[in-house]
Amino acid sequence: MRFAIATDNESEIAAHTGRCRGFVIYDSADGTAFRLEFRENDYTGYALGECSGAAGDEREVGHHSHGALLDALSDCQAVVTRGMGFRLLADLRNRGITPYVCSAQTVDEAADLFARGRLPQSDGQGACRHRQVQN
Repeated sequence: MRFAIATDNESEIAAHTGRCRGFVIYDSADGTAFRLEFRENDYTGYALGECSGAAGDEREVGHHSHGALLDALSDCQAVVTRGMGFRLLADLRNRGITPYVCSAQTVDEAADLFARGRLPQSDGQGACRHRQVQN
């Protein structure tokens, strides 16, 4: 099974998938993960400079498409991260890519846990709420 792990530095898992620097791609077989490559994130709004994350950033008001990200990971059956927005979570599932939001800190630890079947599928917990209204 092929899976991707969101990362900012190729060793630690990114806290937010859409803002990550890229993805470490693995294949797994017989309980072992095999690292294949690193894919630079040049397809999300944050990576392209379309979203700053700052309060009041007009570019964040509308829904941005995850199509390019989903296309870039289309050969993967799963994505592992420490956090992602609700829309990305739903979009991954709609494309047949299973999201896993875990508490592991390192890419190697998460890859090992995934390969051994020890990561539960995301139930929506761990999804980022970065668009909540501030009082």
